[in-house]
Amino acid sequence: MHFRDFIPPLIGLALALAGFFLRRAAQKKASAAAADGAPAKWPKRRKTLWTVLSVIGIWIFLVNILPLIFGDLPHEELTVSIIPPRAEFSVFGYTPSTTMVVGWGVMAALIFIALLLRIFVIPRLEIVPRRIQNVLEALVELAEGYSSSKTVYLGQPMFGYIFTVGAVLLGYAVAELIGFRSPSSDITFTFALSLISFVMANWYGFRQRSVRGRLKSLASPSPLLMPIRIVTDLANPVSMACRLFGNTVSGMIVMDLVYSFLGSAAVGIPSVLGLYFNVFAALVQAFIFITLTLININEATTE
Repeated sequence: MHFRDFIPPLIGLALALAGFFLRRAAQKKASAAAADGAPAKWPKRRKTLWTVLSVIGIWIFLVNILPLIFGDLPHEELTVSIIPPRAEFSVFGYTPSTTMVVGWGVMAALIFIALLLRIFVIPRLEIVPRRIQNVLEALVELAEGYSSSKTVYLGQPMFGYIFTVGAVLLGYAVAELIGFRSPSSDITFTFALSLISFVMANWYGFRQRSVRGRLKSLASPSPLLMPIRIVTDLANPVSMACRLFGNTVSGMIVMDLVYSFLGSAAVGIPSVLGLYFNVFAALVQAFIFITLTLININEATTE
């Protein structure tokens, strides 16, 4: 380790400090301009500029100081497998996949959080909701309102299922953001979830219209189209499973490419990109999955 190795982190530290103090000076000028009633357009722009300079300096400092402390990251070949690896333990002779373990963990965490909220935060439901109860009721009403806008009123079981799907997929997105592989990147999970939605749609269809009415709807407008309608209905869960799986895996591959390309410079940037590829994109896919589920239920229950 030579002195020249410390030059880049020192430059980054100098830029960060310069941006910090220049930002403070710009903040004072902006406050003085606001007090005098003068336009504060340029002081605000300078404040933003010095903030960006400070962030860049911090990034340069961390990127160059971390390898000096912990050493360079080993160069590894980038490999991506659509089949998740198996865990290092077995349950009654069965070795689950890592995505299954993550799924168990997320569901256990959601159940634990729900119990904490119900026992300690909201031990008794109030007629006029406040704080946490108000937030929870707003979320439930949002799920109920959106479900009712896409389908006829089918009761609380459907709203509970839609809310649960959204909460689970959100939990999987958070798990992927902190470094775990999302269960929605496992085709077996997405297909199982799509199959549940398929069964639920047909169950509501048989309940609302009877077996005869459901079969009659498949033969509409002509009995000759009934085989095509059946194949179309059977293809829906496959399409939904592949869509959710493909988008999750693509986001995972993009993040692996970013980490592989940046190497030791992967400080901060993957976290920002992960908010899009691991969280925002996952929430969009969860919304699409829920919407398709409601559309299928609506088609199965309406004339």
